Amino acid sequence: MTDKPTFTVINGTPPPDTPKQRVLDRIKASRPADIVSCHRCGGMEVIETKTGVTIKAGKKSGGTKQLLCASCFMRGERVVL
Repeated sequence: MTDKPTFTVINGTPPPDTPKQRVLDRIKASRPADIVSCHRCGGMEVIETKTGVTIKAGKKSGGTKQLLCASCFMRGERVVL
């Protein structure tokens, strides 16, 4: 029988240090831990949306609340926080 090849892990290179990544790192480092922020862009602006709301006799009922990143939403992305 032939010997199976062994699995070896190599050390990869770190991601490139781009201006965008430096800004994201600076924003993430300066914010307090209690503030909600986007995991994609680092923004702290939030939109609260409700989906599935029904209206009966002029009153809204039901629905599911979600927090969306406002910066990503303006670019056409729907990032749920």
